[in-house]
Amino acid sequence: MTKDSKPLYSLIVDELKKQISSGDYKPEDQLPTEADLGARFGVSRITTRRALEELERDGYIYRIKGSGSFVKSIRRSPSDGRSDAAGSMVSLILPTEADRGTMGYIRGASEWLNANGYYLSIHQSDYDSQKERSLLETLAKDGIAAIILYPRNDLSNYDVLHRLYLYEYPIVTIDKYYDSLPLVSVVSDNFDGTYKAVSRLVELGHRKIGFLSGFSIESTSSVRDRYFGYCQALKDHGIPVDSRHVRLHMRPYRDEVGVDRFYAELLESYLSDGITAVQTENDLVAANMLNRFLDAGLRIPNDFSIVGFDNNPVTEHLIVPLTTVEQQFYEIGRKAAEIIVDWLNGTKPAPEKVLVPVKLLERGTTGKAPGP
Repeated sequence: MTKDSKPLYSLIVDELKKQISSGDYKPEDQLPTEADLGARFGVSRITTRRALEELERDGYIYRIKGSGSFVKSIRRSPSDGRSDAAGSMVSLILPTEADRGTMGYIRGASEWLNANGYYLSIHQSDYDSQKERSLLETLAKDGIAAIILYPRNDLSNYDVLHRLYLYEYPIVTIDKYYDSLPLVSVVSDNFDGTYKAVSRLVELGHRKIGFLSGFSIESTSSVRDRYFGYCQALKDHGIPVDSRHVRLHMRPYRDEVGVDRFYAELLESYLSDGITAVQTENDLVAANMLNRFLDAGLRIPNDFSIVGFDNNPVTEHLIVPLTTVEQQFYEIGRKAAEIIVDWLNGTKPAPEKVLVPVKLLERGTTGKAPGP
């Protein structure tokens, strides 16, 4: 054991994983023997054998009796257990099948894949980064042809995604992108969506416009781009960005105090600061706000304007139809599948962020700013 109670074999595992991910050891390279690793790290062969067993279990290497340990190529030969069925399968990893736009993603991807001789399998990470990691590693190891990933956030599993990129495994992300990873991503034009919405609120006479999100802009590229679009629209219309009007990463506090208290405090703060409109992170946040502000006696949109994002089906069941920014979920799924099929057919795409246009849908929750 090390001073921090970490098993000695895990230090060897971590070091070898680092060298494989960085390309020091390339696919099909032979690793040092148990004896060589023991001499290098000053440990017994039992310890180095355990380290190599862990690397094999995690899918980094394969071992041939009498020959040694070799770095595994993610798209290795059929001898690694890959079946013809798996080779025709593309997997879509989603945080949950109940999330907004999920059926659009599934329909768009599956219809394109089916028309081109491939099939779609659906997997849920349940908003669990470790489960997402396990799916990424297992699906690639089991010979699935490609992966379309809706990430839980854009902070987790960088090492796995980098390794997939390094070994040229076909993977495309949707909804979110990674600034520092050269992957292909298909995402809505989130910046343009809030830019259009906030610009329209300015046209309606609003000058104090809030922005509300349950997530931080550091952890979620979609929310980050929406916030940046909000800021740019204000700047372009000569309105300063006021930090008092911006609420980010509010989900932990909302969960702590409860939804009712959260929105009561939010309304009191907005009214005391003279805020007359707000751009929310998504339609579910906007719907919660709308219902509670109506219960508090506000007239929407006479007293206050609210804009959502997504065009979620929930907007069809609200007391006041919600103004929102519509995402093209079907097109995102279809475009991601198109890129995957081209890749599997030999046309590897350059790393890029593919932007799918959005549309502002004006409904009943936005109107002219209230008078003095």
